[in-house]
Amino acid sequence: MTTTQNNQTASSNEFQMTNKIYREMFIHHLTFQWSWNYERQQAAGCLYTMSPVLKRLYKDASVEVREKTIKRYLEFFNTHATLAPLLFGLLAALEVSTPENEKDNLTSIKTGLMGPIAGLGDGLFWFTIWPICASIGASMAVTGNVFGAIFTFVVFNIINQGVKWFGFRIGYTKGMDIINSGKSDVIIQRISGAATVLGLFVAGCLVSTTVSLTIPLEFTSGEGSIVIQDLIDQIMPKLLSVLLTAFCYWRLKKTNGKETVRLIFGIMIVAIVLTYFGIL
Repeated sequence: MTTTQNNQTASSNEFQMTNKIYREMFIHHLTFQWSWNYERQQAAGCLYTMSPVLKRLYKDASVEVREKTIKRYLEFFNTHATLAPLLFGLLAALEVSTPENEKDNLTSIKTGLMGPIAGLGDGLFWFTIWPICASIGASMAVTGNVFGAIFTFVVFNIINQGVKWFGFRIGYTKGMDIINSGKSDVIIQRISGAATVLGLFVAGCLVSTTVSLTIPLEFTSGEGSIVIQDLIDQIMPKLLSVLLTAFCYWRLKKTNGKETVRLIFGIMIVAIVLTYFGIL
């Protein structure tokens, strides 16, 4: 065994994960997205988040080993920022337990897990937790409660930052157990599927509670009258709201979101014109 490997082994044996290191990783992770770039995206943030562990683990290592470690964490990296601490905790555990001559495998693990974690994070936070918080806040705001926006911001960030705070600990202590069990892909798929289903339920509730579209047209014949909106409600309540939402989804999907601003202003203009003529 070389001197470098001896030094690295000694540092690994002496390393102890402490609350101070967890706290430093959490604080560093608050700036995780600040150095995002088109070449390597979150790579610099990845290295900075891991630095509290690396600077202690490699304090006695040679310059060559430190350079190799820095380059390993500056390779392309992109995942969901909130769930990234789970992966960083796992990488910290692997840094401590893996021999230096086998640490190139850490790059493969990091690359292999960043995709599933990104998908899970998007489904769990942007399609589930955020819509739930936003719908509650919007409901409060519609009734004139000024704390609607504050509620959305505060509650979402309590969950968001709480997951980050405990993510490092869970990733460090439980990550290896999940990987060694061979059930990591199954667990991620189950959580992602459940989050997607919940997100669809929340989206459906938002359509029925926040999208309001009615037709006030009424046709009279003698003493009888026909209200168009009553006929539509007999077919399916909130049918017009569902159709409008489906149209927006279709346009956004067809244009890959490039016509979002045009779609918003288009709906506003059409709504104003139709309301002026008494159609809506």
